[in-house]
Amino acid sequence: MIPSKCPVIISNAVIPKIFDTRAAFFLLCISLPLLFMPKINFWHFEGQTAGVRIDDLLLLIFGTIFLWGYFLLQRKVLDIEKAVFAIAVFSCFSYIMNRLLVASGYLHVNASIFYSVRLLEYFLFFYVGVLASRFISLGSLLRALIVWNLLFMLLQEFQIIGVFTMEGYLPYAEDNRLLGIASFGAEMGLLLNLLFCFFIYEEPSRKSSIQLLPKEFLRFFRANKAFFLLLLFVGLVILTGARIAILALLFTFLLRLKDLVRWRSLSTFFMPLLTLGLAVSLMSYMLYNVSGIVSRSEGLLSLSNLELIPIVWDNIVLDYDPIGKETVSYDGYDASWWMRIHKWCYALKIYWNHPAAWLQGVGPGFAMPALDGGIIRIITELGIIGFSLYFWLFYLIARVSRPLKWMVIAMALNMLFFDVYLAYKPMSLLFLIVGYTYNTSTRTNKDSTHNALTANSTHNERTRTN
Repeated sequence: MIPSKCPVIISNAVIPKIFDTRAAFFLLCISLPLLFMPKINFWHFEGQTAGVRIDDLLLLIFGTIFLWGYFLLQRKVLDIEKAVFAIAVFSCFSYIMNRLLVASGYLHVNASIFYSVRLLEYFLFFYVGVLASRFISLGSLLRALIVWNLLFMLLQEFQIIGVFTMEGYLPYAEDNRLLGIASFGAEMGLLLNLLFCFFIYEEPSRKSSIQLLPKEFLRFFRANKAFFLLLLFVGLVILTGARIAILALLFTFLLRLKDLVRWRSLSTFFMPLLTLGLAVSLMSYMLYNVSGIVSRSEGLLSLSNLELIPIVWDNIVLDYDPIGKETVSYDGYDASWWMRIHKWCYALKIYWNHPAAWLQGVGPGFAMPALDGGIIRIITELGIIGFSLYFWLFYLIARVSRPLKWMVIAMALNMLFFDVYLAYKPMSLLFLIVGYTYNTSTRTNKDSTHNALTANSTHNERTRTN
């Protein structure tokens, strides 16, 4: 282990080279494949979506070694590290408060300590990204992840392999929802959203990794890359059956159009109109003939869904978990909305009825394994303070780069109907990209500063000589 002689500075923090090349490569070989592995629990906890995985053991080893090296150098702490550690510490405080309020008879729902430390495990991929920046191109790494997921989804489509769900391995996909390496459709949909945002908002590369194709084709592909990516990702996201992920995909792409289309030139309208037409046709065909989204969404736009909210709020029983014991019977409502309203009203009403928990929340994990609403979950479980800390974390991430800004926006849209911040694969991918970008941007800043100082020194020397 060797400290860097010239540590890199960013935001008043230091990211030194802790390990030599051989040790860093060994650690990367242990940790990076975890991003590509499906989640397989070998020790499952009853009533929870997460258990003990091989990932947990390997990440524990990796994290112990890496953090020991970081603290051994007594380096400054990054703002993003402060945010993550603050969330973890505050989550533990919220858990302790929950135990005290339950013991006093004020609360009747129990928090779970496991939800207090999840984010720390996901954040270890930040340091995986720091290591990866020394050996591999981020674009190449993410393209490999897309191809790997595509391979898994194709094998699942033809039932050659099954899906790796939260309940365990299943020999075939339920409701024709292809999950790739994820555990459920919304997680896979968000993972695809993040990859899509990265590639349509990344800075164009001067060098192409594809050298065998004609230059004319490569030039055409670079100019219209976002449109080709739209066609690919629309199809993949629909196969996951995640409705909010489809909307997030279209939203981020439509806002990208203002940069892709030169409004004064009519010729540039051809590709957008052609691509959007093909995308709409592909979506229509797949929604009606491939996925089960249409059959699941027959009652989605019904006004009775809105009328359901006050009915459930006034009548829901807070003595027990409403899943499977819904207060209002299912009668023509959108099934997903009907279940979510019961979950949301249950969590929000418990939070609202206990003012002593408004600041720190009712407690992490009290609101069921899947509340299906990330924003509501953070507010009710961690209160106003916890919500502010998570807002700070995602704000810091969005400032790192333009692709990460749009990845955070896509996550925010998904968070309306999905507990994003508890999803292993998307959060791991996000932190990996943040760590990679932090390290490469600081190296670029250091090189630029060094070149500027060298040029200035040369200029001063010539001046003195003259």
